[in-house]
Amino acid sequence: MNMRRLYSLVIAGALISTPMVWAAGPTASEEPAIKSLTPAEVASGALTPQVQGGVHFVSGGFGVEERAWLAAHAREFNTHLTFAVVPGGEFVADVPVRISDAKGASILEATSDGPQMFVQLPVGKYQVEATHDGQAIKRSFTVANARSVQITIGFKK
Repeated sequence: MNMRRLYSLVIAGALISTPMVWAAGPTASEEPAIKSLTPAEVASGALTPQVQGGVHFVSGGFGVEERAWLAAHAREFNTHLTFAVVPGGEFVADVPVRISDAKGASILEATSDGPQMFVQLPVGKYQVEATHDGQAIKRSFTVANARSVQITIGFKK
């Protein structure tokens, strides 16, 4: 017996649904365990938090371990970026990212190693520009005190 679950993701205003199929209905023990990476795994380069000009960030999200690490450490970062291709919702990596402040000064210029990039920014107004396959997409956003900002950037096929 196959069980289907439908996961939906909204990217650039488009609803993307992805069926997930498990044979014989999963139990909690059959699903991947979500755990944080050990310090040794982080030191090995699995996910390495970085600092640029005082801005802390990390990128990745490929594999269960990286997604688990990001989930476990999400509260340490107030800006969460996700990169995908639409339609289809395939995640993309190696995305050059530039975050600028309200005056246009560059705060962070880095390449996301995976489909997710988490950044810790001071309270303020910003603009992110991400580039993939010749497409540059810009989004404006505001970081407030007690909230995290979720930004999904969908590149067209």
